[in-house]
Amino acid sequence: MKKILQLTLFLIGSLVFAQDKTSTNESNGQCISGNCQNGFGVKKFDSGTLYIGEFWDDIPSGNGTVIWSNGSIYVGDFIRGEYKGEGTFISQDSNNNILYVGEFDNNKPNGLGTMFFENQEFFVGHFKSGEFNGKGYFHNSNQTIEEGLWKKGEITGDTAITRKNYIIFE
Repeated sequence: MKKILQLTLFLIGSLVFAQDKTSTNESNGQCISGNCQNGFGVKKFDSGTLYIGEFWDDIPSGNGTVIWSNGSIYVGDFIRGEYKGEGTFISQDSNNNILYVGEFDNNKPNGLGTMFFENQEFFVGHFKSGEFNGKGYFHNSNQTIEEGLWKKGEITGDTAITRKNYIIFE
């Protein structure tokens, strides 16, 4: 179980949130509609990434949507080109499709959120720098639920594992 979680968190950190994030806070694209300096506009970046939303000083700031050329999408709050605040991220990565709804900081899940994986697993709880951190629940594809305190993606202390019709403490 721990190896699966470590692999999952590695994929989250390195593949999913390593999309071309820095392109949204650089001026390496073309405004194709609206006011991309200080207002609402549509900007296409050299990488093929498209940003639709609010700008301040030619940088995404406020509410907006990023669409990458691979089909991944982020919809939510931006501050100086970074995901910060409430948001939703849908990964269309060929290795691991993920849906995350919750709080972001520094382009990563940070705060309360829910992350769904394509293998029918999901985590509901607290995140820090993209990792499970704090109180949370992990629903495994084998229908078990791990509830407990998490630190750097790993469960710590007592764990309640819930299976059909009973709960055991390890």
